[in-house]
Amino acid sequence: MDDKQTLSFKQQVAVLKRLLRYVKPLKATLSIGFFFSLLATIADLIGPIIMKELIDKQLRQEFLNFSPITLYIILYAIANLAYAFFRYFQIINFHKIGYKITEDLRNDIFAKLQSLGMRYFDQTPAGSIVSRVTNDTDAIQDMFNNIISILLSSIISFIGIIITMFILNVKLTLICLAFVPVAIFIIYLYQKYSTQFYMLAREKLSQLNTKLSESISGMGIIQIFNQEKRLSKEFAKINNDYYKASIKNIQLDGLLLAPIINLLASFALAAVFGYMGFESFQSVVSTGLMVAFIEYIYKFFSPIQQIMERLAIYQQAIVAGSRVFKIIDHQELVPEQNNKEDCIVEHGKIEFKNVTFSYDGQNNVLNDISFSVDPGETIALVGHTGSGKSSIINVMMRFYEFFEGDILIDGHSIKDYKIEELRSTIGLVLQDPFLFYGTIADNIRLQNKTITDQQIIDACEFVQADSFINQLEDGYQHKVIERGASFSTGQKQLLAFARTIVTDPKILVLDEATANIDTETESLIQEGLERIRKGRTTIAIAHRLSTIKDANMILVLDKGNIIEQGTHSELLDKKGTYYTMYQLQKKE
Repeated sequence: MDDKQTLSFKQQVAVLKRLLRYVKPLKATLSIGFFFSLLATIADLIGPIIMKELIDKQLRQEFLNFSPITLYIILYAIANLAYAFFRYFQIINFHKIGYKITEDLRNDIFAKLQSLGMRYFDQTPAGSIVSRVTNDTDAIQDMFNNIISILLSSIISFIGIIITMFILNVKLTLICLAFVPVAIFIIYLYQKYSTQFYMLAREKLSQLNTKLSESISGMGIIQIFNQEKRLSKEFAKINNDYYKASIKNIQLDGLLLAPIINLLASFALAAVFGYMGFESFQSVVSTGLMVAFIEYIYKFFSPIQQIMERLAIYQQAIVAGSRVFKIIDHQELVPEQNNKEDCIVEHGKIEFKNVTFSYDGQNNVLNDISFSVDPGETIALVGHTGSGKSSIINVMMRFYEFFEGDILIDGHSIKDYKIEELRSTIGLVLQDPFLFYGTIADNIRLQNKTITDQQIIDACEFVQADSFINQLEDGYQHKVIERGASFSTGQKQLLAFARTIVTDPKILVLDEATANIDTETESLIQEGLERIRKGRTTIAIAHRLSTIKDANMILVLDKGNIIEQGTHSELLDKKGTYYTMYQLQKKE
């Protein structure tokens, strides 16, 4: 990202409008907060008036009467207590808005992430996504917690102060108002230059999260290859860049926020004192009026200062909002389905017809692929890395959209099925199984409440995962830590098989499912795999050619093309690429 990138005023307004849409469902809470803000402002403005009356009508008298003085003091205390009381409920209601908007935003972002195609996650670092869902939404929450509360109360207070000051003395009020254009100009300058600094800081924070996420995920590799120092230096560099960007923000805030407003307040106070000093030569100046105006001058500039101080939060939130909406507006969605009601997978016949596919739209990874698999048959895909095996699975599972050719299941285009129908009838087992934090039973059931405990047990027995599960103290309720780190690769793969089989899929897809399993574990599941494949259409990407000898058809791929096809014995007789690969594995 260009460090000089910024948001135009028009873009900032557009982001703010979108954020304010989240306030519409919260009109009741906003109205209650506004009501208490109005009451708090009234209570705050009454205090100086009470003090003026106390000074002019009581303290300047030759003989003091303590009863009315006590009454004024009580009234002054009541006004301040009322202000604190109303201010509390104002803050509570405005903060409810901030937290609720953040909740809704995070739900929208997470829902959007579920609908994005795999291409988006290929191109976007996980840490960057996490930063937008957490840090950026926190910045937006800060804006609504502070800006709405302070802005509304400040506007109400500012208007109330001006009206009260005009009632007390018109000329003194006009002197104070003369400094408002200067404050507005300072706000303009701050808004103009602060956006690019906040955008830079947000980007650096996102990079920091990305590097942290990447380092934690790859800690094993980092330590094995002695990369600790290099990663520490890279992290320190990004961290320092974030520090520098943050310091630029602080420098700008320190120059254009509180110090300038305090200086303006001092100038206004000096101007009022000067005017009242000249007035004192011609007539008696009310001491109470002077005390009241001193307090009102600070109250007059206090809303401006509060608004200025919150501009920093506002700028952060607008930048954060633009980053959040980039995710929400992203169009790299999961491939769309036609959702025809009559399309139901009954038999599981698969046909690829002249399918050509590219990840980037320029370089094809599949070229005119055509083959068919009858119900209950097994077809195996073999080839060197980058030959296109996994790409065939990706387009069939609708992780990516293809634009040339077609894929049919039971005679219907795969695009005509509801995605839920496809996912419920196609069972996928990957090379690297993923386990969630929870229990073994939870990882097999995956919140599908229709799956009973007995079905889970039956599925585990079917793939022979019960042999190690029953040895665990808690059995199927054994806690699974993050990514199943306490289990061996083979055990995780067995659980992945059980997770797939428990749904009884009509089509089975094995993406090098036994590639990382030790020989002993592999022998355990080979028998189970044979039973799993019976009656199911199976597409298997094979690393170990010995595991697909009994496949009805084997396709040999190279650079996205089918260069050989046939049964195991037929391909060996051809003595081509498959024969060479098989002979090399026999020597291992």
